[in-house]
Amino acid sequence: MKDGSGRTKQIEQLMRKAAESLESGALFDSEAAAQKALTSCRARSDWASMIELAAILRDARSGLQGSTYVKGAVRILDEDIPEDMEFSTGRYLVQPPRVGADARRVRLQCLEEEIPVVVVCREPGTQTGLVPVVAIAPGTTVRTKVKPPSNDRKPTAGWLQTCLDALSEAALERINPEQEVERRIDAILGCIDAVPYSDALHDLLAAACQEALDRP
Repeated sequence: MKDGSGRTKQIEQLMRKAAESLESGALFDSEAAAQKALTSCRARSDWASMIELAAILRDARSGLQGSTYVKGAVRILDEDIPEDMEFSTGRYLVQPPRVGADARRVRLQCLEEEIPVVVVCREPGTQTGLVPVVAIAPGTTVRTKVKPPSNDRKPTAGWLQTCLDALSEAALERINPEQEVERRIDAILGCIDAVPYSDALHDLLAAACQEALDRP
């Protein structure tokens, strides 16, 4: 069934839940509802709803990221990460021999368990002295390089934020503004899946959806 706006009843309910949960501070509920609605709206090419959802998802994720900076040092994950490993709110650096897939698994596990975390994956250093950092999603890999932390065993929260900012910038650079708009929207969605804590990517998604909506 559709409501008067052309949205299905299910999408309308999800959007309402996402917005109300965001307002009440239930950020995980908001994120989950917005993400599910966004996937459904993309399948229907419902650009108007996607514009609203991009903003809700951005704000929910921004809130979740902010809550990880309350306390605690960056914790390094460089050994086996069992599926039943227990995590707590905070910042995690996944590094060799662990890889980007491990970092994604940790982030998704914590999202499912409603544990606010920020997870960054670094790769082996290069001859230039820079540190590669990577974020992955199905069909999308975002990779860039940053200056190493002053202490490899004790990276700071500031350095981790530098990695997040660099990954966001690298993801933005992947998007071709000349690409056909629907393909561009899919590329942005892939980057957001890999790099979820990027306000700029969510804003770019909203802008591309507006462009699609405004087409003759």
